[in-house]
Amino acid sequence: MNKSLAPIILFVYNRPWHTEETLEALMNNELANQSTLYIYCDGPKADASEEYLNKIKEVRNLIRKKNWCKEVVIIERDSNLGLANSVIKGVSEVIERHGKVIVLEDDILTGKYFLKFMNDGLEIYENDELVYGVSGYCFPHSKKNQEKTYFLPIMSSWGYGTWKNRWNKINFSGEELLNEVVSEKLVNQLDFGEIQFYRMLQDQVSGKNDSWAVRFYVSMYLNNGVFLYPNSALLKNIGFDGSGVHCTFDSSKIHEGPFDNNIDIPVKREKVEVKRKISQNFLDKDKIKEKKIRRIGRKFRRLIAPEIIQLLKRKSNILKKETKVLEIPRYTKTSVQLEGRRIYIPDIASFRFMHKEIFEQEIYKFKTSTLEPYIIDGGANIGLATIYFKKLYPLSKIVCFEPDPEIFKTLKQNIGVFNFRQIELIQKGLWNANSKLFFKSEGADAGLIAEIDKNNSTPESEIEVVSLKPYLQQPVDFLKLDIEGAETVVLRDIQDDLGNIKRIFVEYHSFVGQSQTLNEIIEILTKAKFRLHISSPGLASISPFMNLNVYNNMDMQLNIYGYKEN
Repeated sequence: MNKSLAPIILFVYNRPWHTEETLEALMNNELANQSTLYIYCDGPKADASEEYLNKIKEVRNLIRKKNWCKEVVIIERDSNLGLANSVIKGVSEVIERHGKVIVLEDDILTGKYFLKFMNDGLEIYENDELVYGVSGYCFPHSKKNQEKTYFLPIMSSWGYGTWKNRWNKINFSGEELLNEVVSEKLVNQLDFGEIQFYRMLQDQVSGKNDSWAVRFYVSMYLNNGVFLYPNSALLKNIGFDGSGVHCTFDSSKIHEGPFDNNIDIPVKREKVEVKRKISQNFLDKDKIKEKKIRRIGRKFRRLIAPEIIQLLKRKSNILKKETKVLEIPRYTKTSVQLEGRRIYIPDIASFRFMHKEIFEQEIYKFKTSTLEPYIIDGGANIGLATIYFKKLYPLSKIVCFEPDPEIFKTLKQNIGVFNFRQIELIQKGLWNANSKLFFKSEGADAGLIAEIDKNNSTPESEIEVVSLKPYLQQPVDFLKLDIEGAETVVLRDIQDDLGNIKRIFVEYHSFVGQSQTLNEIIEILTKAKFRLHISSPGLASISPFMNLNVYNNMDMQLNIYGYKEN
């Protein structure tokens, strides 16, 4: 190998713990004591809070804590460039001086031989101009490849290396790239497996993301370029905890594959080509999913008692086979793709049920000639209904109520992912007065006010509750009330204001051992001139005289739809 090692660039900002973990791992690399490290510190945003400023300061103190490599060069920006501009400018500066670079961000843990692999790859393929870079990452695959290294027509920004003449070929104008992709009719060819690069490029151009990596990838794709990869991961991303710019919370990716700190993968010259058999291992989504399910299933079968598995059955019989619930345990935070975005969920079972109702069955679908319909989402949970309403009517004005503190955080995060406008998020429950009440969180979509089910609710925390009346002083195109038993109290409170509501949805809950109020709800709605339709969403009993199904101390749920005939 050439004695001239590639310099390392590390981009940091305001994550001290991640930064220290990244630097400690880097320092333990075999070639760290022979390498030069450039650390780029982005500057604070103009509206940065005191907390953010302190974290930035902590990071800048931390990077001076040790001699992480043979030589450490620190560049501190006075103002905030943002991740993309910081990377583009920083890499351009260093690569112009050295001809090649290895690039890390502040959430990448590297194995002991990561630098060796990267330097070997950069040395061996320096003159093969179709090779745009080398990566220490290994994408999820259906089976392990026998070849130690291989090429894929996709780049990875997690611990990569490249050369000056390849970097200079990258077109960082997303608009120009998008036009070329469309004109060359490559729209349907740009994606790779589940990675929606075309959508990512569209979002970059429209300002919904600031990804430099998608511009690198598309430029490489248009030039038939490839990246070199190892057959086992030489790094691990620790940024899927909600702290990063692009890597927000995603427990399913906290550990995507095996990561052994001591793996040493040799790099030997191979023909620069993408082998169909290897590429298919990364595109076979069903096999990758099955492999992941088997791995998780084996682990949790040993941990979960049979009677606990029964509790995994949600509002309906969506999980008909017990084995299906082992894809991921209940109440485990994870993320999923929805409408081209990655959203965050606290519980896979409740998400599946809600997704089926809202996006597949479209139980909330309605027609209106109003360009900006006013919608109230009572019991917004993690935001699926709100996202659906925005898909249905992009200009709609929506007010969301969600009292559960943890669920509200997820709601706020999910709405933020879509960059929606005209949405008001209110961390309060609905009741018949402005007050505070005790609340019991279920961890998913069934948290309830202790006052509602006194026989089965041990208070955990206090929440604020409000009357809905002030929000009904204008025409309401759609009112959704999925508020876990508070619906009767709320409807009593607003019955004189129902004239302003054009459509209403009420999820009715009947609790074991308590008086049923279905007749009162029907009376309130019919007096307000709603015509009703009632269906059962899942918690129903086929033979209730013999066997009454009960969930969360509820013995019945009904979906009540109210609409006014012209």
